[in-house]
Amino acid sequence: MLAVNLLPWRAQRWRRQQQRSLLLLSGVLASTLLTVLLWWWHGDRLRCGQADALRDLTLTLAALQQQLSQQHALQQQRNALWARWQAAQQQQRAHQHWQRFWLQLPVLMPDTLWLSRLERRQGQLLLEGVAQSVAAVSDFRQQLRRQPLFAAVRQGRVQRQANGDYRFTLSARLQEVTDE
Repeated sequence: MLAVNLLPWRAQRWRRQQQRSLLLLSGVLASTLLTVLLWWWHGDRLRCGQADALRDLTLTLAALQQQLSQQHALQQQRNALWARWQAAQQQQRAHQHWQRFWLQLPVLMPDTLWLSRLERRQGQLLLEGVAQSVAAVSDFRQQLRRQPLFAAVRQGRVQRQANGDYRFTLSARLQEVTDE
């Protein structure tokens, strides 16, 4: 029988098997590492994208809040201007009512009645004058009562003078001017 030394062949086989195992292990480790790196890179990109989106949303929110505060300021300015305009319109209407009244006053007065004093104070118009008869004073009071500018007209004192004329006082309570 021939003696064959199989030891070098076994050692070579064992080394080849060891190399294949190391190569396979290296491939598995490399692919695992590559997979982990890809997942990490994908997660990092997602986080960066979310951070960018969050930053954009934060900037948009800040811009919208600034616009909202500007809109509130403009709304307040508009309301103030509107109130001033309404007050000016109210004042203009009141002025027009008074202007019409002053223009109509000579027509409202009987021919036998003369005014010596007109005073407007605290929502009232005080009229003092002289008339030739009590009927002229009463007629003038009725004419004033029909005017939309006055809520009520009260007759004050009526005194007969030495010359036969009557000195009178009328008090007209002013009415608030309404829209026409």
